[in-house]
Amino acid sequence: MSEKGTEGQGEILMSINSIKDPDKDTDWQRRELEASQLFSPAAPINAADLFAGRREEIKRFISAIAERGRHVILYGERGVGKTSLASIFHFLLSESSQIIRIRKQASPDDNYTSLWKKVFRDLTYTVTESTGYGNHNEKIKSVADLYGDKITSDDVAREIQESKKSTVIIFDEFDKIYDIETKKLMSHTIKLLSDLGVNSTIVIVGVAEDINTIVEEHASVKRNLEEIKMPRMTKEELIEILTERLPRLNLTIHKNAQSKIVRLSRGLPEYVHALGRNAAIHAIRNKEKAIDMRSVNAAIETFLHQSDQSSNNSFKKAVHSNKKNALYEHVLLACSLAETDDEGMFVAKSIISPLSAILNRKISISSFQATLAAFCKEDRGRILDKHGKARAFKYRFHEPKMQPYIIMKGMLSGKITEKILNTLWSPK
Repeated sequence: MSEKGTEGQGEILMSINSIKDPDKDTDWQRRELEASQLFSPAAPINAADLFAGRREEIKRFISAIAERGRHVILYGERGVGKTSLASIFHFLLSESSQIIRIRKQASPDDNYTSLWKKVFRDLTYTVTESTGYGNHNEKIKSVADLYGDKITSDDVAREIQESKKSTVIIFDEFDKIYDIETKKLMSHTIKLLSDLGVNSTIVIVGVAEDINTIVEEHASVKRNLEEIKMPRMTKEELIEILTERLPRLNLTIHKNAQSKIVRLSRGLPEYVHALGRNAAIHAIRNKEKAIDMRSVNAAIETFLHQSDQSSNNSFKKAVHSNKKNALYEHVLLACSLAETDDEGMFVAKSIISPLSAILNRKISISSFQATLAAFCKEDRGRILDKHGKARAFKYRFHEPKMQPYIIMKGMLSGKITEKILNTLWSPK
């Protein structure tokens, strides 16, 4: 979401809060609209006071920006909040910092020149032109107009130096860049800016397990980089998303309802936003002051009904079989419930317990090993990625958002019952 969009959202919230109508129905309508604004599953969080958790990552991010010659690599799974962090950090700085923030989104078609052309369009300079008879007129022009088909790292260093302003330049979704030369040039640029002591910071944001896949040849610039890995959110951080928003709606939430939302999200903030919003709206429409399990269950149904077709197609492709006794769906449901690390990784052994509960019989790894391997192949949509070496493989959903989605599909079909969830998710 652009900063302009953020301002618009703020205006909407301000106008909502300014409504003072004694009519109770109007008040409930106001709160429903506000719930839709406070929760944002489909867009990065921009308002700093609504950004939950990530205190250690924020601290490291701001410290790197404050240190001359230091740059940032922000990486992790898709959907863990990297873009949101890159979008709100400037709200957390003091007003005297006067840092200019330029954020550009990378695309597969970009190369080094096109990326910096995007940045240069936001850098301006003033020229004075004579209008005759001793009169002059000042015009503001874009730095991008000074360059043709090629921009070099020296050009970048010169323009950033000449701007004489502290600038944070964010390249979001940098993992979409396939051109190796672009990655090498970006590494060289980071090193050059560091060596020159330029008071500006480059932030590379991308999906990767390792920064090797984001910036090539990073070894030469490793000492100039702050590598910030964004893991999945903790239970406490996910709860904070709810506790920061619900009081603004004059709503409370039952502990078991809160726990269900948090557990279903599997560490992904998008799902706390989606289920929290839907549950809040359900409670408000029923003129209830607290979110209970009924509201959460209604939120799940609403979410599945509104989900994009691609998620449903991916699920169907992964589990399709003409064999009546095929276990594809059951194994996939078990994968979604498997115990994971903070990166969403799980091992084959962790599937045994949920699959045994779903099938109501004891299961061994050998009974689903071939199915697990099939999920990593293209003919089943590569719904899982396999990492590591033989006998030590780890698995993870290729699209992290599929994991909570599949759990909720299983709940709706009745294959995952509340009893199974309570057994698997009971305190150890």
